[in-house]
Amino acid sequence: MIGDASARAVNTPRRRKTLLAGGIIAALALGTIGSGIAYAAGGGLAPPPVNPATVHLASAVPDRVILTPTITPATTQNVSWRTSVEVTAPQVQLAPMTDGPVQATSTTPAVSTTEFATDLGYSIKYHTATLTGLTPATSYVYRVGDGETWSEWFEFATASTEPEPFSFLVQGDAQNDVKSYASRAFRAAYEARPYAKAVVHLGDLIDTDVADAEWGEWFSAAGFENAYLNVIATPGNHEYYPGPELTRYWKAQFEFPDNGPADTPEAKAMFSENTYFVDYQGVRFISLNGSQINTADLASQTAWLDQVLEENPGKWSVVSFHQPVFSVTSGRDNKTIRDAWLPIFEKHNVDLVLSGHDHAYGRGNLFANEQNLPAGASAETSQTGPVYMVTVAGPKMYVPDDPATNNWVTNGAHMRSMNRDTQMFQTVDVTGDEIHVESRKVTGELFDAFTITKSDDGTKLVTDDTVGRASGPGSTRSTINAPERPTPVIPGATDEPTAEPTDEPTDEPTPEPTDEPTDEPTGEPTTEPTDEPTAEPTDEPTGEPTDEPTGEPTTEPTDEPTSEPTTEPTVEPTEEPTTEPTTEPTSDPTSEPTTEPTAEPTDEPTDPPSHSAQLELSATGIAAGGELFLKGSGFKPNEDMEATLHSDPISLGFTKADASGDVLFSVHIPAGVPAGVHTIVLRGLESGVTAEKTITVLPVGAAPTGVKNLADTGASAVGTALAIGGFTLFAGLLVLFGVRYYRKPRQGGAV
Repeated sequence: MIGDASARAVNTPRRRKTLLAGGIIAALALGTIGSGIAYAAGGGLAPPPVNPATVHLASAVPDRVILTPTITPATTQNVSWRTSVEVTAPQVQLAPMTDGPVQATSTTPAVSTTEFATDLGYSIKYHTATLTGLTPATSYVYRVGDGETWSEWFEFATASTEPEPFSFLVQGDAQNDVKSYASRAFRAAYEARPYAKAVVHLGDLIDTDVADAEWGEWFSAAGFENAYLNVIATPGNHEYYPGPELTRYWKAQFEFPDNGPADTPEAKAMFSENTYFVDYQGVRFISLNGSQINTADLASQTAWLDQVLEENPGKWSVVSFHQPVFSVTSGRDNKTIRDAWLPIFEKHNVDLVLSGHDHAYGRGNLFANEQNLPAGASAETSQTGPVYMVTVAGPKMYVPDDPATNNWVTNGAHMRSMNRDTQMFQTVDVTGDEIHVESRKVTGELFDAFTITKSDDGTKLVTDDTVGRASGPGSTRSTINAPERPTPVIPGATDEPTAEPTDEPTDEPTPEPTDEPTDEPTGEPTTEPTDEPTAEPTDEPTGEPTDEPTGEPTTEPTDEPTSEPTTEPTVEPTEEPTTEPTTEPTSDPTSEPTTEPTAEPTDEPTDPPSHSAQLELSATGIAAGGELFLKGSGFKPNEDMEATLHSDPISLGFTKADASGDVLFSVHIPAGVPAGVHTIVLRGLESGVTAEKTITVLPVGAAPTGVKNLADTGASAVGTALAIGGFTLFAGLLVLFGVRYYRKPRQGGAV
């Protein structure tokens, strides 16, 4: 009931109008705030300064041009691009490599066009054409358009039919802030090997499968690289997020070979153009789909993998998939993948097994492959089996596990190198009987390297390297080889330059600097360096210094400086500073650069915060094959989350915490999970924080037990409630205003 003062305020006309106006404003403000809180909980506090629909709107001008390989890369080439829906005659013009404006061309129409509406409110078309009848190991120029509007001219080279040397690049997850950050890794890799023929992407190219702006940023980050190199990509879990199907962008913009598992119609449809292989100049590249590993899907991929490795016609094999065999971070364990595919990799002695997903770097091998090494090889630096590598290109980083007890060690693997909180890229040089791999930081600094040598009979040795290589083989222009840098010639200092650069160009540059400088400056001193140089210095200083220092030619500087500076400073600094700082710091940072990043992760696998995280389940028992809701709190705001079912870890899915660190999402319990008590673990992939609850898995078809409703979490629920309340208040005030307005003439009568 309204008090007297309130009643007077409402009944006073001016005050009533003021109150009504204020109420309307408050209601609108409350509704706006509520909506704003709900939006913030979704991950953004404010809209971007420029509307993404303005930035990424498609037009008749072709964009997102990309090359993808065919099953015959020596004589054919796929090219795809995007336009607005108004384009009706997409085509490619092709011409031989030229050193000037293009004169004669051939035109190929696009054979497939995919059209769909984007999340930004406009529709787009993707076009694909396959260029055929090409000459092996030949360079071409091409452009895409519709007959009137064209892209710029791009270049590519067909593969050789023989196993010729070439380089390729490797990029881990880009995923978030791709244009801002991952672009550095993309471009640094291209700068390191500008003559590379291909780039392998390891999944999670973007964060949200339907986001046209994110795909636009991915293409922007790569720049013209996608139009010059063959892109070999494997899908990650974020190409299925929020899913549940693989993003429609995949087949629209990537024209990969359709030669994957096809043992059933379902497998054929599931793995079309995402599980495939390509043979390129002696290397068989194989892409697997680590996100589709239910019983039938896993069996199809495993049988197919075994077959394509068995039938590999080349010397080398490179396998890529997103979720790694051995995990680096956040307590992950892809046991299902490891049990199925690790034996196949070891059986065929695959050369490189490349993965992402863990947002850190790790590289290693099975301990078993460090036995029975050839003479001269040491287990500290060598092994004979597959190399397993996990890497990341983008800015999102996760917490690595303790190297002493991580997923590698507990499964018989030696993680030789590990890094964290660093954007990385890899270059791979294939030359005859050798593959050389370098892992570099985005700054270009070498972090890890190794070389695989293999004879024609399959005998293999993998050896750690400490020195990088200046360049790799091959070129976009098939008539040009990678540059070889000559040894710098410094007059009067022939000894120093020869020592360093001798490794690469020793043979050619060495004769030149020796001959020319020797005639004038070096001619006399070089022939008799001991006679004349000794004669001159000996005339004056000989009297005193010659007696003692003559035996050792270098004692001239030792006489004066040695007596005072050398003896005194050496004694003092050696006793005090050397003993303390040298023993401790030398063993840690100095011994191996790799130990520095390895030691750090042990400090913070973030166990303490895990006690503050909470997890609730929508039921205490759920039938195998049923759906369960998880509600979590106490995690890092907006971090990626993963739910797993233990003790035999099964990944149940991925989601993201809201701005308050709360989580609410549903998971599907696989139908094959045996009945009994299990544990569900919810883990923050950036913080490492975990929360867990036991769950009883019931037989298929059984009714759930202990069912309860889980309310919406965090600010999103509060925001929604405030928004509803605000707009309800606004509607009520409007009704009140209408009632007052229509009642007033009746009470006052006719005027």
